[in-house]
Amino acid sequence: MRLTEALLRRAEAALTFDPREERRALLDRTTVAVADVATLRRRIAQALGEGSDAAQLAVDRLVSGGDQLNVSYLERGMIAADAVARIEVRNGESALAGYGTGFMVSPRLLLTNHHVLPSADDAAQSWLHFRYEYDALGRLLAPCVFALEPSTLFFTDADLDVTVVAVAPETPDRRQRVSRFGWLRLSASADMIVPGEWLTMVHHPDGRPKQVALRQNLLISRSDGDLWYATETATASSGAPVLNDSWQVVGVHRLGAPARDRAGNVLTIDGERWTPDSDETHIVWRAGVATRAHAVVRALADACGEHPLIVELLAESERDAAEAIVVPLGSGDDAHTAQRRRAAVVPNSNGDGVHADHNGQEEALTVTVPLRITVRQTNGSGRAPAVGVNLS
Repeated sequence: MRLTEALLRRAEAALTFDPREERRALLDRTTVAVADVATLRRRIAQALGEGSDAAQLAVDRLVSGGDQLNVSYLERGMIAADAVARIEVRNGESALAGYGTGFMVSPRLLLTNHHVLPSADDAAQSWLHFRYEYDALGRLLAPCVFALEPSTLFFTDADLDVTVVAVAPETPDRRQRVSRFGWLRLSASADMIVPGEWLTMVHHPDGRPKQVALRQNLLISRSDGDLWYATETATASSGAPVLNDSWQVVGVHRLGAPARDRAGNVLTIDGERWTPDSDETHIVWRAGVATRAHAVVRALADACGEHPLIVELLAESERDAAEAIVVPLGSGDDAHTAQRRRAAVVPNSNGDGVHADHNGQEEALTVTVPLRITVRQTNGSGRAPAVGVNLS
């Protein structure tokens, strides 16, 4: 998405420390040495949400600074990535204005940046592309395209640089429902991440097929509203979800502080002078910054807390740690119907516990039995079925 000099200057003014020094210092210390006792206790409690046995590695990462992950990390990541989409931004004349990244935070609501979708008119002209990505065989998938519905809900905050907008429940041809791609819950907790932990981002840089910035962004500082992270190589595109190792959303990436030459020009990775017409992924970033998830939840509650879609989002934000990881319900129905679907599995013709929608398409479904089992079928993508099990 196109950035302006004003946005970059604003980020630079907020960067009051040397990100390289902070990064070097944190790499030599464990999270235990950085976090206060109360915060660390809450982080460990959240890590235990991964399951009483599986959580051992998560606790080790916090306490001893280890970098081992259960293989379920990859499976959960694939589930989480389904909720991330490319935004094709179009102006009032329907001309292509650029691309951004957004992600579902409820069955109907998308979160991105204000500078990606600054107005309801912009949102009304734009499109959302799910699964614009390569499959395991390197084949580019045809994206599933949805319209945005700002007339249903549109919230934007220039100071936080966030926009939340409703997504059409179905594709224009009514063959797919947006809820089948799942969503990533926003937590109201301010203690989902502490300095010294690694961050992951799923995004569409420069509108390209979906990518992941994995194990390259180190959280170096946090304030009430912002997360700052430093990296040697990685970039991220506007509106990407910023996630911890449990695939919980901790923020939404907006931009960062760029490196400049002595003349004040923004530096790029190819040595050229950056201009607002250039792509943001070419910038050399001193540090990246995200708006914290709990700040978004608070703003939504204050501005439109009585809207039914926001009421639903706020209720989800209070879920416990295990529920807050990734639960793609795959249901666009009301909460009561969704709860009944979670409580019972309808066998299909193969005898599997997979629910089929009205068009005969298979959906993702979460069931508590007392094990929590998440099943996602291929949906014609060539991706192998994923099955995840968590202790209740």
